[in-house]
Amino acid sequence: MADLIIRPARPQELEDIWQLVRRAVAHMNALGNPQWGEDYPTRDFYAGDLDRGELYAALADGRLAGVACINTAESPEYDPLPWTTSRPAVVIHRMAIDPDVQRQGVGSALFAFARQQAAERGIAAMRIDTYSLNHRMQALIAKQGYTKVGEIHLHGRPLPYPCFEKAL
Repeated sequence: MADLIIRPARPQELEDIWQLVRRAVAHMNALGNPQWGEDYPTRDFYAGDLDRGELYAALADGRLAGVACINTAESPEYDPLPWTTSRPAVVIHRMAIDPDVQRQGVGSALFAFARQQAAERGIAAMRIDTYSLNHRMQALIAKQGYTKVGEIHLHGRPLPYPCFEKAL
C-alpha cells in the first residue's frame, strides 16, 4: 500500500463501511468460510462500534480499505480459557478488509495500530478470536506472533473459534 492511514471511523462513513463489510462477507463465504452471514455482524454492530468511538478505518490512498473495532471488551465465553496474560487486554473485533486489497498489508497495519493503542494505554496484552474455517485470519494472527490458548463457540456456528493472545 502506497499511503495507508488508520484513524477513527466517522459517522458519515457508516454506509461505505457497511458496503465494504458486505463485500468482505461475500468473499469469505465464497472461500468456504461461513463465519459471517446475515445474522452476524449486522450494520448495527458497526454503528454501535462507531458510537462508542471504537471503530477504526484504514484508508489506502484515501480510499476505505478496511475496518476493525478495537477495545478491551471480551466475550463472556473467554472467561474459562487459560489465558497467560492479565486483563485488561486490547481486543480486535469485526475486522473486515476490502477484498480488492486483501493480502496487501491492511490487516497487518490494523494489528500494528491496535498494538500501538495498547502501548499508549499501558495495556500489556492483546487478544483475538476467529472462526475455525477462517484460515486467512488465522495465518495473519500467527504472523503477528499470537499464541493459541483455546477454543470457544459463538454465534451458533457449529465449529469452534480458536482464541489467541499476545503479551506485549
